Amino acid sequence: MEQINLSAKIREKTGKGPARRLRVSGRVPAILYGASVKDSIILTLDNKELEKALHTAAGGNVLVSLNLEGDKRRMVMFKEVMRHPLTSFIEHVDLFEVLMDHKVTVEVPVHVVGKAQGAALGGILQQEARKVKVECLPSNIPASLDVDVTALGIGQSLHVRDIELTEGVRVLADADMTVVSIVAPTAEAAPKTAEEVQAELAKSFEEKGEEKKEE
Repeated sequence: MEQINLSAKIREKTGKGPARRLRVSGRVPAILYGASVKDSIILTLDNKELEKALHTAAGGNVLVSLNLEGDKRRMVMFKEVMRHPLTSFIEHVDLFEVLMDHKVTVEVPVHVVGKAQGAALGGILQQEARKVKVECLPSNIPASLDVDVTALGIGQSLHVRDIELTEGVRVLADADMTVVSIVAPTAEAAPKTAEEVQAELAKSFEEKGEEKKEE
């Protein structure tokens, strides 16, 4: 599994004012909690270094070697990254410490591989699950779970039980849950002719006329 490095400093002051001044100076407020952290630790991270790390992580489950001044190096993962809705500037980061000999639960993307036989015959591929939760040691977290749909025909599906897993990885989902399926194309209704439209309008007028007579 890919690993990146990140340095951090202990943050002494909290609150909106100090946090705003930190961002102006090019640093980002952060908090560390998790496995061996009794009380959460408030930190600051360098914005440029953080953006580079997040680009490398590309939204995946990446292990981060956190170098915290005056403290031992810790293995962490990004738990949540909060950005400004307009500027996309990073406003706050939550980090979660992991122990390499303790299993973690994370969401892993599902990637569809191949072209289904049913799709070649006009069927429509529907991916029901784009992510699934897995449990494993941090070093065994897969970048993705690939499902080969090549042999799927129209009306056929692949389920969680069909996903090939590497040793030590367990999917935390119902084995019968559908991951991807090939469905028959929906027949489009033929456009109505001018005669049919006129006949429907005439019928509608007649019905309205009958209603008025009854009134």
